[in-house]
Amino acid sequence: MKRINKFTMKWLVAGMLTVNLISCTEAVELDDAKVTDMCLEDEGILKSVTNNSKCFDKNIQKYTFPNDVNKTSVTKTEEIDDRTCFANYYQISEDNTTKGVYKLAAGTNHIDNLQPRIERASYTVNSATSGKYVKISGYVTIKRAGYISDSYPREDIRDGAGTYIMQAKGKHGPDANGNNQGSSDPAICLLVAKPIFSGSTQVSFNIYREQIITRGGSGLGGRKLVYLTNIPANTRKFVRMENGFKKDSRGNLVHYVNVRIGGTDYNWNVPSPERALQAKIRFGAYRCKGGEAEILWDGMSQSYN
Repeated sequence: MKRINKFTMKWLVAGMLTVNLISCTEAVELDDAKVTDMCLEDEGILKSVTNNSKCFDKNIQKYTFPNDVNKTSVTKTEEIDDRTCFANYYQISEDNTTKGVYKLAAGTNHIDNLQPRIERASYTVNSATSGKYVKISGYVTIKRAGYISDSYPREDIRDGAGTYIMQAKGKHGPDANGNNQGSSDPAICLLVAKPIFSGSTQVSFNIYREQIITRGGSGLGGRKLVYLTNIPANTRKFVRMENGFKKDSRGNLVHYVNVRIGGTDYNWNVPSPERALQAKIRFGAYRCKGGEAEILWDGMSQSYN
């Protein structure tokens, strides 16, 4: 089976509890579903869902999928982080290729109060030294991206349109003054797809690099958008991201996030490399402030050092 519905899971867990108490942090294997960090909640407690008309499956957050074409040789990538009750991860055959489907709808995160997402994580590099890196490549097909009409231009970091398809992440240490602002698991740069319309149809997507200005930066003053390219809707496109460390010609440490889309490279050096502690990548679909998003991935591979 693909996923165990909430009520079946409650019945199974209740039966287990009659034999032995289990902790919310224990892992439970049930067929091909993997239940981790699970605390079953009453529906009324799921306050983060604001769009109940699109919420069909208030289910477990982390699971694996049988015959998964989006997993790589790295075990971590098998785990799907599903924070939307709109749809589960599934697979389709399109143009003789099996693709993994990541679908979101606005207001459907039933797990926490963040934007909805279905994502996978890469291997984590925990040593910020020259030669260390993690790299993920594959083919993305963007059918729809989240869209909300606001007063900000498309290039403004405050514009709410768009869905992230891939992001580089990595923790950092304090600055020279001992300050360590930002998230405990901060994004460094994200690839965001913003829809271009013909009438009411999304016909293509401008791809931007949402990059930090300072470590831990977010929002206006903390990040900025840099236009990279445009991808037509329903078009399979190669994407590669490498998050790693190297030395420059003077022997100084460089923290870089290099991206290739199609045959074009878009390289970028992360500010304050001396504060870097790790490097990792996530891919799938993340953020949908309005409407729906549908991102497909196939041909995934991963390497690291």
